[in-house]
Amino acid sequence: MKKIQWGILSAANIAYDQLLPALRRSDRAEVVAIASKSEGRAERFNIPTIYKEYDQLLDDPAIDAVYIPLPNALHVEWAIKAAKKGKHILLEKPAALNVAEMKDIQKAVLDNGVIFMEAFMYQFHKQHQRVRELLESNYIGDYLHIKAHFSWMLEDCNNIRLNPELGGGAMRDVGCYGVHAMSQVIGMKPTKVTMAGKIHSEYKVDTLSTCIFIDEQGRTAEITASMELPMINRYEIIGSKGSILVDSAFRPDASLDKYGKVIVKDLNNQTVLYEAYEDDQYLNQVEHLHDCIINRCNPRYSIEDSIKVIHYIEKGYESLNCSSVTQDVINN
Repeated sequence: MKKIQWGILSAANIAYDQLLPALRRSDRAEVVAIASKSEGRAERFNIPTIYKEYDQLLDDPAIDAVYIPLPNALHVEWAIKAAKKGKHILLEKPAALNVAEMKDIQKAVLDNGVIFMEAFMYQFHKQHQRVRELLESNYIGDYLHIKAHFSWMLEDCNNIRLNPELGGGAMRDVGCYGVHAMSQVIGMKPTKVTMAGKIHSEYKVDTLSTCIFIDEQGRTAEITASMELPMINRYEIIGSKGSILVDSAFRPDASLDKYGKVIVKDLNNQTVLYEAYEDDQYLNQVEHLHDCIINRCNPRYSIEDSIKVIHYIEKGYESLNCSSVTQDVINN
């Protein structure tokens, strides 16, 4: 079988550190080109063809699929251009800054018959399938509250995550993982959101923020994101009969032992189940997309799901910009 020919738009660190190695671990992928305005940064990828312009890569007829890790504010432009050139797309999260942009991407994808997936790689780690199984088996009863926390220390003052014009901010950068876990892994459909945050006086983006979500049943979720706290990534589901803590939930590969943990406690806070999982979430992600490309089917995390996640984040920022006024969330 012919290998899927990949191109990468930009020489971003996430592409070099994670996606390129994952694609090279796949026996169904071949990375043949990269486009970057910095030839020096692109050379370290050791990819046969280096283009100076993104359009040149998209015009290459040999390329089947593209990975786009550009700054958030550039996602919609280049995802649409890639779709119009007939390229399948793996687009780094968050795929867009708002629902209108996400629907523009959706239209381009549908009009041109390409496969699209937003790159929430963590969901392909087996620890989250275990969480779904525990929830479906009623192990902790009905879930009542969700807590998610993803933080890390950003020390580079020139990082694009601090640039509001490029879609910076903590909730977009790492808070989106908690929003995704809430809505896509656990299945909560909130109807209201309040977001409060610390807006940096110089950079004008949230460097620490928390969203509080409420659904029609009165269940709640608390999603915290920060670019100025130690590296912590976890979510917890508190139910009527106990709780599930998912530790190293979003970046288990960055933990000391490389394992993702699932810990269940009873009503007395006693641990009744402890499981640790080793997996290759980045490879699993690209292999799932390969399956979809080969079989011409939609990813299990669909573009409609991406719209929902973007919708919740957009409403959170609207709340933050209105001095933390609660916003109504309308679910499609």
